Amino acid sequence: MFLIILAVVLVGAAAHVALRGRTRERVGELVLLWTLVGYCGIPMLVVAGMLLVHPHETAEVFGFPPDNPIAVFFGWAYLGMALSAVVSLRYRGPYLVAPALTWATFFLGATFVHLGEGHGGGTHAGALAIVATHGLISLILVAALVASGAWRPAPAIGRSGPVE
Repeated sequence: MFLIILAVVLVGAAAHVALRGRTRERVGELVLLWTLVGYCGIPMLVVAGMLLVHPHETAEVFGFPPDNPIAVFFGWAYLGMALSAVVSLRYRGPYLVAPALTWATFFLGATFVHLGEGHGGGTHAGALAIVATHGLISLILVAALVASGAWRPAPAIGRSGPVE
């Protein structure tokens, strides 16, 4: 399912870039927004809702015992992270650093956890799916963030020149 979402996000970003992207910063911002909203935002709001509304059933999907309260904790964490990704459509600029780094760190860690625990059925295809839906997202987020220019530090408050 998440491979399909990733494909749709990448095709959507490519089409948007073809129509509107002219500079490296614009291309980076468009790819970053598509990834944040289309992969880390809206789909993860659904995951958060499932974890919060049906924690016992969803906990098993995540590998937790049904009565483990960590599933509800994950639901709240997903909700906060997903909301920060969705509102990036509104705030943009330097704001993009926070949701991009949060999700990149999360997915990088999830890549190592899933591969270390043998998720993916121990097959090359399963490992590749994990790397694509977790590790690749981290790389896309960081690369797009750097390309967007949002990473550059803002001038200090009250100063018009560089900070010394």
